[in-house]
Amino acid sequence: MEKSNFEIGDLVRIKDGTHQDDMPDSRVGLIIGVSKARSDAERHNVYEVQMGESILKFHQMFLEKLST
Repeated sequence: MEKSNFEIGDLVRIKDGTHQDDMPDSRVGLIIGVSKARSDAERHNVYEVQMGESILKFHQMFLEKLST
């Protein structure tokens, strides 16, 4: 599995060009959960990011760490 530099509690920004409904204009959120890959074919993590009242899921390639 691909190593990730993200952990629960990290403040992240969603990269430009990425869109999800309910994402605020600031594109900043807090990682509150992580889903590990279900198989060797899926070598990635998907993160649950709280943005205001919404909890959205993003593949790690769309995240930029701001702080921990």
